[in-house]
Amino acid sequence: MNSLEIAAATFLLIFGAAIAGFLCQKILPPHHLSEQSRGAVHLGAGLIGTLAALILGLLVSSTKGSYDQTGSLVNELCACYAHADRLLANYGPQAAPLRGMLYESLEHGRRLVWPEEFGMSDPSSLNKLSSAKMMLETIYGRVSMLDSSNAYQRQIQADTLRVLDDMVQKRWLLQEVGFGSGISWFLLVIPVLFIAFITLVYALYAPRNPTVAAVLFCTALCIATAVFLISELSSPLKGTLKVSSKPVHVVRDQMGKE
Repeated sequence: MNSLEIAAATFLLIFGAAIAGFLCQKILPPHHLSEQSRGAVHLGAGLIGTLAALILGLLVSSTKGSYDQTGSLVNELCACYAHADRLLANYGPQAAPLRGMLYESLEHGRRLVWPEEFGMSDPSSLNKLSSAKMMLETIYGRVSMLDSSNAYQRQIQADTLRVLDDMVQKRWLLQEVGFGSGISWFLLVIPVLFIAFITLVYALYAPRNPTVAAVLFCTALCIATAVFLISELSSPLKGTLKVSSKPVHVVRDQMGKE
């Protein structure tokens, strides 16, 4: 299920629980709806609400951490591209083809992660062994085979290899964090069920009028939106809240210049 489907199911479950609470008012005996019963039930619902809030808070913290880590990796990887390009530029004309390959590697990675910028409706997945990683490894091999004629070029060659090795590692880490992460559906089901039960309890003792129905409708909608955001944050390189590609654009505009 994608994030939108999860949010829709959450809304239907919570608002459906509210409707069930209204219907149960007609079934339960009057003494079950007394003030004493209401106080005891609301006490239990309050405890469950606290647990649901705690679980949702942990989910938000976890998914936001993964999202921030992915954004940092994108920034660091772009900085490495810019650094490697400048090192190759300082090496000399012999490294010009490698700078072109480095630029193509960046563009290919952008096409994989942000296909909508190329007018592609079917996004590719970095879970597959893509040529972006292979291109970096190819560049690494060709840099290592450069014929350095002096100590300056040998130092630049060593620095470039170090940066390229760091890029390859970050590229694999970005794949693992951005696509290998995610959130278990079970962790979302538990707080949603808690909230649905709370909604049923409050609807059970609430007056049946349009104002109460509208408030419960908006409550279900807000909770569904929160679940949507949690689900989106758990997939930083997919979906609506994808990590920004602005760092990539900044670097690609600087690469290849003398």
